[in-house]
Amino acid sequence: MADLRTGDLRVRELRADDLRNGFLETLDALRPTSGIETAAAAAVFERLQRSPDTVVAVVEQDGRIVGTGTLYLLRKFLHGGSTAGHVEDVAVAAGRQRSGVGSAVIRYLLARAQQAGCYKTVLYCEDDVAPFYRKLGFRRTTNGMRFDHDEAPVSGAT
Repeated sequence: MADLRTGDLRVRELRADDLRNGFLETLDALRPTSGIETAAAAAVFERLQRSPDTVVAVVEQDGRIVGTGTLYLLRKFLHGGSTAGHVEDVAVAAGRQRSGVGSAVIRYLLARAQQAGCYKTVLYCEDDVAPFYRKLGFRRTTNGMRFDHDEAPVSGAT
């Protein structure tokens, strides 16, 4: 898919040089990430690049990465073997919130999901950001649940 331009924002897929150009610092808005070792970050990038079912989008402004989001394409038996999109890790760099960066990355990911033939695209978010996603056309449908593997072993595991 071609880059998406909105004013001075350019939305495109992640490139290796973005790892040193604000991408990891942008993810710090979600959880400390910029301290990851260079080799580890490069390995994650390479693994994601090889996956045809993963799209990591970035928003570039003034030559620097200021936003990101990831779309996972989930192949399913349901809906006649269709595909569902799942959005994760949407982040906007500190000081860039409420400037259209988040909307730009979500619109790009939704377009990619539609292009991939997704019958739905889902995401899970905290209550304080739900109004942002509602403005972009998302609606509340289910309860999100989470299991933290580092806190409790799976029952019956050997």
